[in-house]
Amino acid sequence: MIGFVNINKPQGMTSNDVVIKVRGALKAISGDKKLKVGHLGTLDPLATGVLPIAVGKATRLFDILLNKTKTYVATFKFGETTPTLDKGSEICQRHDICLSESDVLAAARKFVGVISQLPPQYSAKSVGGKRAYDIAREGGVAELTPKNVTVYSIDRLNMENLSENEYAFRIVCSSGTYIRALARDIAEELGTVGYMTSLLRTASGPFALKDSASPTEFSDDPISRLLPVEYALNDIPRFKLDLPEATLALNGVPIYVPYEDGRYVVNCEYTLLGIGRVYDNSLKLEIRL
Repeated sequence: MIGFVNINKPQGMTSNDVVIKVRGALKAISGDKKLKVGHLGTLDPLATGVLPIAVGKATRLFDILLNKTKTYVATFKFGETTPTLDKGSEICQRHDICLSESDVLAAARKFVGVISQLPPQYSAKSVGGKRAYDIAREGGVAELTPKNVTVYSIDRLNMENLSENEYAFRIVCSSGTYIRALARDIAEELGTVGYMTSLLRTASGPFALKDSASPTEFSDDPISRLLPVEYALNDIPRFKLDLPEATLALNGVPIYVPYEDGRYVVNCEYTLLGIGRVYDNSLKLEIRL
């Protein structure tokens, strides 16, 4: 059993909760007690939306697929904040502010491009062998290091039922971007504080919200929801090897190919062999599937 599942994670479930549910349903069908299942990018319990799950040997593609572009719909509240920078903790600070829409949009646009972002104190970053959120919960301050991330766009959205000084945005960004940290940093640019009041991931690489299934929908018919490996590899060029070449490649022997350097999906007839890397016209399988 190999492939991907596109889950629409509900609020309140952890990403690991979803993995356990998917693994349980597929194990019951396959009988494979050692079936590997893992998610491609954590969503916090309060967040909802697209959570791609890799199944079987597709988990070997984690490093390749983790760095795909993500799209979010987020709401930020300015003028108050929480320790966790989301609604998972109580308001700890308030400012009296009067913001104009133009001020907010101008501040948000300053974070489009490659930016240096400091992870939130309540994050899963490892510091000295401990998670930053564990250090924060114990009353400490984790020494976190800023990391470069890319924000491709931040667009204002018109949404109903927003409170005063609350704004909705559509954000397209690189993997590793903390949306909670964007709320904090845009607020700082505005001379105040802020936090994220909601987060919906609408896309993660090729996985889109419109094609996702809730955990319950998945459990009702798991096999129909299992996507082929190729679904997540459509943006990687590919080529075919003949049977003798495939046999050599599978045994670790470099194969001459007249292709440019780079990463390729490698097939033999209708069989997916894996991901190969070409360097100086020499192909070697990097990930065997």
